[in-house]
Amino acid sequence: MVNLKLWGPALVVMALPAAGFAAEAQSRTLLEEVIVTAQKQQQSLQDVPIAVAAVSGAKIRDAGIQRIEELTAYVPNFKMAVTGQGNAVYIRGVGSGDNRGFEQSVGMFIDGIYAGRGQQFQSPFLDIALVEVLKGPQGTLFGKNTIAGAVNISTSRANDEFSGELSYQYNAEVGAKETTAVLNIPLGDSFAVRAAYKRLEEDGYLENFILDREEASRADDSLRLALRWDASDKLDVNLKLEQSDFGLQGTTFQLTDNTGTFNLYQSNIALPIDLPISLPLPLLSFNLEDEIDPREDGRLDRRKSDKQFAWQPAKTQNTSEAAVLTLEYELSDGISLTSITGYSAFDFIFNLDADFTDLEFIGTENTEDFTQLSQEFRIAGSIGESVDFITGIYAHTQELSSTLWLNLDFAALGVPSSLPLPGQAVSLPTQLATYTEFEQTTDSVAVFGQATWNITEALSATLGLRWGQDEKRATKYLDVAEFRSRERSVNPLYAIIAGALNNSENHNIRNARKVDNVSPAFNLQWYADQDVMTYFRYAKGFKDGGFNASDTTASQDAFTYEDEEADTFELGLKTTLLDGSATFNAAIFYTEFMNRQVSNFTLTGYVAGNAAESITQGFEADMRWALNERVTLGASMAWLDSYFTSFVNGPCNAAQTDAAYRAGNPDCRQDLTNEGTDYAPEVSASLTSQFTQPIGDAMELRLQLDLNYSDDYFYTQDRDEADVQEAYYKINSRLSLMHFRQGWELALIGKNLTNEMTRSSGNDVPLFVGAHFAATDAPRSIAVEGVMRF
Repeated sequence: MVNLKLWGPALVVMALPAAGFAAEAQSRTLLEEVIVTAQKQQQSLQDVPIAVAAVSGAKIRDAGIQRIEELTAYVPNFKMAVTGQGNAVYIRGVGSGDNRGFEQSVGMFIDGIYAGRGQQFQSPFLDIALVEVLKGPQGTLFGKNTIAGAVNISTSRANDEFSGELSYQYNAEVGAKETTAVLNIPLGDSFAVRAAYKRLEEDGYLENFILDREEASRADDSLRLALRWDASDKLDVNLKLEQSDFGLQGTTFQLTDNTGTFNLYQSNIALPIDLPISLPLPLLSFNLEDEIDPREDGRLDRRKSDKQFAWQPAKTQNTSEAAVLTLEYELSDGISLTSITGYSAFDFIFNLDADFTDLEFIGTENTEDFTQLSQEFRIAGSIGESVDFITGIYAHTQELSSTLWLNLDFAALGVPSSLPLPGQAVSLPTQLATYTEFEQTTDSVAVFGQATWNITEALSATLGLRWGQDEKRATKYLDVAEFRSRERSVNPLYAIIAGALNNSENHNIRNARKVDNVSPAFNLQWYADQDVMTYFRYAKGFKDGGFNASDTTASQDAFTYEDEEADTFELGLKTTLLDGSATFNAAIFYTEFMNRQVSNFTLTGYVAGNAAESITQGFEADMRWALNERVTLGASMAWLDSYFTSFVNGPCNAAQTDAAYRAGNPDCRQDLTNEGTDYAPEVSASLTSQFTQPIGDAMELRLQLDLNYSDDYFYTQDRDEADVQEAYYKINSRLSLMHFRQGWELALIGKNLTNEMTRSSGNDVPLFVGAHFAATDAPRSIAVEGVMRF
């Protein structure tokens, strides 16, 4: 339920445009025009017939936003989850879920290069020019896997002005030290080079009282070199080279409920003997709350008791590199050719204490090795005075190798090495491992085009179409092994125990798929006058099917999942008010998804596949208003209704899974028809404000205050009440003093000033019925920053 007392001021602000701004400001201060590339060409945000949220590089820098998951707080209907398998991005309640084989439902593009893997955009924000969040399917111009939307990140290019910046920020609460340096140098009349570097160190904010340290400590290094060559009056060449190396020691995961019980049932173990006990009594049963350190209270309190295997410490390490070559050539007056050649690669390792306790029980090591090459050619321009067009071809190839090494030590639970039974004893392995390797090659080609017919000066119609072909080839094998080994064990008891725990079975399977798809789009755009534009948009989205890297069985049905499609309808309004000192934009949307791809962890393993159908519908609005030269306000809000219209084979929660195990059914499903989707708060909103006060003729005092709100939402699809983030709001601020002539700035940056306790993701603790974990967000913090510019 929305807190009307809290949102009263916000509703008043949002109502101002509808009321016509009856109170005229005595003087007008023009808002700076926002230029976006949502349609693959530079346009004013107010002229783009798409729901787009644009966040400038200046706002990202001033708000102290370090990476994309922090940015989501400023964009309603935009969520990102850092999960136990990687990352998942959601727009309007639609995302890919947690699976190593999934590409994102939200397409990420960095300087025009597609980034479908979560680890391709994990480096910190560095010298960002603009971030655009395009909501709804964007398949025509951006391609497959943009079925929920697209995020378009543009970094700063080299320019012909000599300039530089050096900044240092210190945050005592989390022990963070951040150093950033940017230098732009023109070299003659036609060359320029821009270099940017960031070093970020952080001690962490979770107290691990077992290991006596703060987690997760961070060390990030990012380096970018941008080169520009104005080869002629018609040819512009830009080259970007980038390398990032970032890592964490420990995690931000902690237990949020420690009342779980570990049960190993006779009905799930085909032991080579007859057992004189009746079903469904467990062979082995341990209560987690009694076994772990008594100081662990199972509450969300930024305290944890993780104790990893000494030889498999919890850590994350990602080394990535990228190169982008962009050629822009003017073929003739009004017609241009653009070529974008991209290379992206990363090596990633992620170790996790998967029982999230001080028991040295479950440890995992996940690795990814990824390489992508891509090429796009575009021609854009006008035909006569009434038709604008853009057309192009695109191709990319990807290679992914992913491994998951799981180790279990039952001795941590006090499990005996033999099971005493009347008249006999059965020896049981107290340690075992599974090792999975998944390899996939993807080749994609596409042809696309979009044309706009300017029917009159006020009315235009746009038709777009994209044809694409995708081919994937994948192999997956799993070996049940002895503890700390990756080689398949010849002892059949290891396979029997692994099958009882999480349906793991030795296998080596492969498959391939090839699919064609067509993604059309249609826009009708009408200007009531030069400051009021309305539009209707229809678009069809497509998300490629593929292979489930996280499945532990030899089933081909469980290994594959099918394509996902969506139809969206959007009615929007974009207005410029008060002679350019304010804007108000709004959109109503309805999207229907067919064969929606889903993945969820259910106590013993990952369930991945296609839900039958879901609907996402709602309303979004945003406004900006420069009250005068000193005060600027901004507000955005969204109302969302996202639910499954048919999902009879949904994943079970832990209690349901355990009940199914007791009945001898390891494959538990529940009917989630008419239930809501995950990461879909009904209401989310953001309020921003900035006040400036000149001091003399060379200095300025600036205060920024931001309030971000989210309604409650589930962060798992099994609808377990323990996996809910309750409604919250967070207040961030920045107070700075700047000297224009001398180029220095001093600032205080406050985040989460009310110290809200929130979680970004979570799930069931593996194998323990009733226990849950969550990734906790950062506490209140105040950072001090110094900046020198020239």
